[in-house]
Amino acid sequence: MSRSCSSASASGRAHAGNGGHPRTPVVWPDDVACMTVIDRSQSSTLQFEYAIPYEDTELTPDELPTSRRHQFVAFCRDDSPQTPPPVWLSWIDANVWIDWAAQKMIDAELIEDDDVLETNPLYADCFVRITGDDERRPITEAEAMKPVVWDTTGLPAGAWRIDGYTWEPELNRWSRRPGVVHVVDDADPASAPPAAALTNPEGAFVFAGESYVLEGCARAMPGSTVTGYWALADTLEWQQFASEPLAGETISLAFSPPPEIAPDFVALRVDITDPMQRTYSTYPVSLLSVLAASDTSTGGCSDSGSFLQGDATCGDSDSSSGDAPTTGASTGSDPSTGSSSTGDEATTSPGTGTEPAGCGCRSGGPGGAGRCCSCRCCGGVGG
Repeated sequence: MSRSCSSASASGRAHAGNGGHPRTPVVWPDDVACMTVIDRSQSSTLQFEYAIPYEDTELTPDELPTSRRHQFVAFCRDDSPQTPPPVWLSWIDANVWIDWAAQKMIDAELIEDDDVLETNPLYADCFVRITGDDERRPITEAEAMKPVVWDTTGLPAGAWRIDGYTWEPELNRWSRRPGVVHVVDDADPASAPPAAALTNPEGAFVFAGESYVLEGCARAMPGSTVTGYWALADTLEWQQFASEPLAGETISLAFSPPPEIAPDFVALRVDITDPMQRTYSTYPVSLLSVLAASDTSTGGCSDSGSFLQGDATCGDSDSSSGDAPTTGASTGSDPSTGSSSTGDEATTSPGTGTEPAGCGCRSGGPGGAGRCCSCRCCGGVGG
């Protein structure tokens, strides 16, 4: 199935008035735990909070009357930055927008089955609404002050990731909540599949020849394994780089990118597999920028055009060495010191900062000129 009003568009059609309006995200608290456990033998509900960066209620004349709302959704899978969830929840939503666009003479983009959660093969059976479509909240301080209550009754046990959803057609957007929610029915680890999350911040980078440490948390049966994979961002052909027993509830895997791939961007993945061969895959929130090794003859910035945005140590050959993680690995408390909890309490793992720690880009090489990572770089060209 697919629908669009563009195919019948006349010369008088135009783009929506809010097309250039930045979509207002859901803002998550800084102290969201890496691992939250809902033990349904004690309680099946989770209450959580969110915030907004500013109020956003002034609609453009051709905007849907229900536009600029927040909603909350849970996914039974994690995803790579290269394969985000579709931005339409249902065909009801999509058709409402397409009909409205036709009425307002807006040139709407084509919407196909893969663009809609309920018909996307990866997500159709892997998401639930925490708040209903008819419960979308205006983006106001008063609404953001109200807690969100999620009733997990009837959900399959296992790992669930929460996302905030901004409904503002046609450029709806997701705001990924840090961490993971492990829904279990009792204290027996075998009663639920594994759960895991990574806590590395956005905008991470590493120089070729150095190591980058993936950090996070996991809950799984004793005897489970943790396996790391990497892939070039434009191919997603996964290659294993580490596999070891899961120690407690801590993930710490060092990835050393092959020097020959620099400068480029890689996707990373960590799989937790238990003795029953149940696997959960988790990913960092952004791609890892692999920079060419620094060259002191060029001030520490490689001839390929790689650079670090705002890096005061550019040209300092002692800025990092050995197997220590380069800038971008998160810091904070040791996840092994946390303890599992029930309801709205949580096990806390390393910090979940979302501010870019740095950035790299290049002016040439595979993938074309001026490729940027997901943070703001390359003279203001964002990825």
